[in-house]
Amino acid sequence: MSSDDVVHFTDVTFRDGSQSLWGLRLSYHMMEPVLAEVAEAGYKSIELSTFFATLLVGVRYFKEDPRILHKMISEKLGDTSSNISLVSLGTQISVSKPSENQTACRLYYEQYKEWIPQINQGAVLMCTQDEVKRSAPIIFPMWRKLGIEPIPYLAIGHGARHTPEFYADVTAELVEKYQPKQITLEDASGLLTPERFRLIYSAVRAVANGTPIELHAHGMNGLHNYNMVVGMEMGMRHFATCIPPLANNSSHPSIFDVANNVEQMGLKHNMDLDKLHVVEERLRKAGAAYGNPVDNPPLPFNLFDYKHQIPGGVISNTRVQLEELGMGDQLNEVLEEIPRILEDLGHPVMATPFSQFIATQAALNVQLGRWEHVLDACVDLAAGLFGIEDPGLNEMKPEIKDMLLSQPYAKNALKKAARVSEYMNSSPSEAECKAEVGLPPDASREEYVLKQQLGDELDVCTPNGPDSYQRFL
Repeated sequence: MSSDDVVHFTDVTFRDGSQSLWGLRLSYHMMEPVLAEVAEAGYKSIELSTFFATLLVGVRYFKEDPRILHKMISEKLGDTSSNISLVSLGTQISVSKPSENQTACRLYYEQYKEWIPQINQGAVLMCTQDEVKRSAPIIFPMWRKLGIEPIPYLAIGHGARHTPEFYADVTAELVEKYQPKQITLEDASGLLTPERFRLIYSAVRAVANGTPIELHAHGMNGLHNYNMVVGMEMGMRHFATCIPPLANNSSHPSIFDVANNVEQMGLKHNMDLDKLHVVEERLRKAGAAYGNPVDNPPLPFNLFDYKHQIPGGVISNTRVQLEELGMGDQLNEVLEEIPRILEDLGHPVMATPFSQFIATQAALNVQLGRWEHVLDACVDLAAGLFGIEDPGLNEMKPEIKDMLLSQPYAKNALKKAARVSEYMNSSPSEAECKAEVGLPPDASREEYVLKQQLGDELDVCTPNGPDSYQRFL
């Protein structure tokens, strides 16, 4: 069998599938009965739910202690031959803060490596916050020293600057400077058409110097399955998929559908689909028991999605948040407000963290009036704390920028932005980092990471009994 005939899969069920369809409400008890089978199913890589938002959801909704969760994950993975990938924003390691200093980042990633030693690669988002210029020089050597190979995820945007040539330039710089083992095209908004995908993939492949390229695509326009067939026709052999019921809809394609298309095209894969059908059955039972949606058909093509661009991984959280605010019947109004905000702000890529706070700002605009209440994150964006070129700061409407920078918080944001690169490259002592979150110098690294991520919320956690998931099965 030629290696050119073999298609390889990354499983993103536990993080992106969960985020897209269940609002990250994938508990310890849902993962425990399926992780071992997934680890043995033949995936090239498995993406874990190590994203910092996952910790918050686990604590707030399930009162789960992340230390117990991570111990279980490591035990269930065993000696898997799959690569195990954490998901990150690189030097941004907190939900509510921009990029951190090198010491804080090192402590965070060292702790994850200790919690789950099988982690040997990490997804790091690019093309949103000037990451190639600002965070890649920090993350690549730091992770590689820890035995974690960075996988750049090129976030596909839909502004005028997001041309095939733009992505080719980013790829060429990454390949020349860092020689990554893989590059992923991340269609977080799920809006790639086959025509645009062909152009971007051709441009990136031409300068990738043989680096494998993966497609990571959500299903907002209903075309993600077809785009993967297009990729196969063009020679792409790496794809991200989910296991139902956490596939399709705003999530990723089903592993079963893509594997079938692989076979129909005369190509090969290494997946144990029978084992994954067992996983599917267990996830359906556990998800239904928690009230999560388990029937998630593909979405229709809808031109409205190209206006709001809200990612597949954010739409479910937006629905939940609106319900909690008593605005559940105003989702369309919020979605209609997002294109206006994107125009105001200069068309930042609708990916984390921008997609989250833009969706929240849209809800506030609908609830209170346009820009009557301004999120600090929007001020941070205007101040340049998230970068200049990638976020589109030069394309922000001048009157909006002036309004944002006239907010009471703006003075502090501008002060932080003026030294953000210096701060990101600084290496304060561990004691100084611990003091920043209110811990004594002798606090452990684990205590620091949990405090930095969760504040005092960890106090509500309760132990998880190892057999309690059986009630769902």
